[in-house]
Amino acid sequence: MPNTWQAAEARNRFSEIVDAAVDGEAQFVRRRDGKEVVVVSRDYFEKTRPTLKSFLLTESFGEDGDDAFDEAMRAIRREGSLFMISGGDDPAG
Repeated sequence: MPNTWQAAEARNRFSEIVDAAVDGEAQFVRRRDGKEVVVVSRDYFEKTRPTLKSFLLTESFGEDGDDAFDEAMRAIRREGSLFMISGGDDPAG
């Protein structure tokens, strides 16, 4: 379970927070207004941040119903990209 710190205490114990994050323990820092941040190691951040490709293939964008983009992304998830041509053929011709 990650540790949760108040911002004032986090300032005084910053190196301890960084050490714990580097050791694989996420650290939450909460301000008085209730807003929080999470301190994690760079390795964890790099492993878990989504790429644009993964984001586009997993997220839905239309909140008021499907549009052409949502339908196209679902088709790509189902059938693969039109640009994934085997044998190295050039889609431009």
